[in-house]
Amino acid sequence: MGKKGNSKSVLGFVFAALILVGLVLVIVGMFVGQVAVTTSSKLAGTSETKMLNLFDGDVWGVEEVLGKKVGVSNVFGIISFIVAVVGAVILAIDCVLNVFLGKNVKIIRFVGIAVTFVGAVLVLVAGLVMASQCGEYLSLDWGSLAEIKYTAGVGVWLGFIGGLVAAVAGGLSLAFNK
Repeated sequence: MGKKGNSKSVLGFVFAALILVGLVLVIVGMFVGQVAVTTSSKLAGTSETKMLNLFDGDVWGVEEVLGKKVGVSNVFGIISFIVAVVGAVILAIDCVLNVFLGKNVKIIRFVGIAVTFVGAVLVLVAGLVMASQCGEYLSLDWGSLAEIKYTAGVGVWLGFIGGLVAAVAGGLSLAFNK
């Protein structure tokens, strides 16, 4: 009997640690580069990559063109990261309730898993949309002299992977905690 309870608590700590790792990845992903801008000079044969961060206000280039505001909106990205963080925090609270207090409230875990998973997918979609919009609105045509490429940055991938890690750990803790 003692071994079964002990293995459950060890698994609980492992899943709690994975959820915390996922939460940290999402938070770190929010503050590192969201869009990677690679500038290549064909004449000099050089290439340089710069990251656009989520909270760099004037970098996102919202301008008025023909009476209409155009540019890259990073609000979707900010909201996506907030959703992923809130979901991971819900899962972390559930872990505290489950591991330390012995309370098994499955509805909290279901909500946390769903919100975290949706947040992770939204982070990926937001990053890809931002990269696409940068390519559409912030591109310069240098012809055969230079090339500018916009791709999803490391922050998008950290947020996506962190959200998935937290959601999967929450789901596994649900599966193993009968």
